[in-house]
Amino acid sequence: MGSLASKSKLSPEDVSFLTENTQYSSQEVLDWFSTFKRDCPSGKLGPDKFIKMYSKFFPSGNSKPFCEHVFRIFDTDKNGVIDFKEFLLAIDVSSGSTPQKKLEWAFKMYDVNGNGVITMDEMKEVVGAMFKMQFSQGAEELQAKIAEKSAQIFSAMDSNKDGIITQEEFLMACTQDRQIMELMGWK
Repeated sequence: MGSLASKSKLSPEDVSFLTENTQYSSQEVLDWFSTFKRDCPSGKLGPDKFIKMYSKFFPSGNSKPFCEHVFRIFDTDKNGVIDFKEFLLAIDVSSGSTPQKKLEWAFKMYDVNGNGVITMDEMKEVVGAMFKMQFSQGAEELQAKIAEKSAQIFSAMDSNKDGIITQEEFLMACTQDRQIMELMGWK
């Protein structure tokens, strides 16, 4: 993906790829590219700038841990920066694609180590990051809430009670159980 990042213009092939793989028209892809290049002249968005930009949406809490998880998902080639292609594909999935794609994206966020399953520790890490972003309570009180919410979600999703949540369990739980959607804050 990196070769696209350093270009000052998009080739017709790049535009074609992005229009075929996102919901955006050619003009919208070009508009997104123009904005991305204005904000990231090098064509690369690093974690510090990403966190600074994303944090503006959650000024009351500590959004850094959550932003780090989002950055990890956006940086699909794991080179430490987000190029335009990664950026637009991720924006498309997280904002406008099908519910199934959004849930697959969410699963990747909870699967912190990328091994295809979610452990209780991973659940606590991501739920904790979301809570820290939204609430500015004392550490002890917040930790208790994180532990309680993580245990509720994990128990509800781990349908076969084997101590891990597979993508299949995650998707099934999210699509079939309104209570889980509420627990996750996705009402």
